Amino acid sequence: MWSSLVVNGLVMGSILLLFSLGLTLIYGVGRVVNFAHGAFYSASAMAGVWLSQKGMPFWAVLIVAPIGIGLLGVATDWLVLSRIRDRPMVDSMLLTFGMALLITGVLYEFGGRNIQNLAIPVSLQGVTSFGGIRLPDYRIFLSLVAILLTAGLLVYLNKSNWGLRVRAANDEPEMAACLGINRETLMHSVVGVSSALAAVSGVIAAPIFGAFATVGDKILILGFMTVIMGGLGSLRGAIASAYLVGLVLVLGEGYFGGQSALMVLFATVMVMLISFPRGIFGDGRTE
Repeated sequence: MWSSLVVNGLVMGSILLLFSLGLTLIYGVGRVVNFAHGAFYSASAMAGVWLSQKGMPFWAVLIVAPIGIGLLGVATDWLVLSRIRDRPMVDSMLLTFGMALLITGVLYEFGGRNIQNLAIPVSLQGVTSFGGIRLPDYRIFLSLVAILLTAGLLVYLNKSNWGLRVRAANDEPEMAACLGINRETLMHSVVGVSSALAAVSGVIAAPIFGAFATVGDKILILGFMTVIMGGLGSLRGAIASAYLVGLVLVLGEGYFGGQSALMVLFATVMVMLISFPRGIFGDGRTE
């Protein structure tokens, strides 16, 4: 039982990893607490099911849905978030919360009241034995996708001009502005990439958690916990805390039950905030 719970905890951590990286990027560059991120997750899960029902192969869905949600994120930032860029953070929190409610309401009207499941491809329906532990192939695939996308994002952030601008805006926003970095254009791309990451996590998690209008709500709460534990704006902190949150949650559910697991998780977050206010690696913000 213990080994199975650990594996499931790592899978949960992989889903949180992709979701939380987007939250971290948006906050790091734009200082925006994006409550609509969970709604994008729900929208991508439902879009994946809809595209699959229309005959699109799973592999194509895994590409098309994130591209669509990423473009939606760009449009949202351009049309809405850019209008309040320099206003107090509470304004962006209220605005994105309202956006989340609006998107959720739209999803309800398009069948979001019913739980639907995205079918697992036949090629990933098997089970692999490793060290006496039987691992479903799909969950191995899910974890590998999360790890590879995260590694690719980190490499791109460190090697590309776009990544240089993102890191500059994240670490020293005033200096980045003085050096001529266009914050508006940069934020459009950051929100687009972050929304696409949320969409990937929504699609690959849909066979496990299902797809409905509010499926992203719990993920959003866990995602904020991940970002807070990792340190505001810290990508490596988000990576480590995603797996920590996943393991604490799943092990807690296995040994104590669902509500008790959440209590253990909240207690863990409080201890981390008291002991490491700037996150696991001490490179996050305290604001």
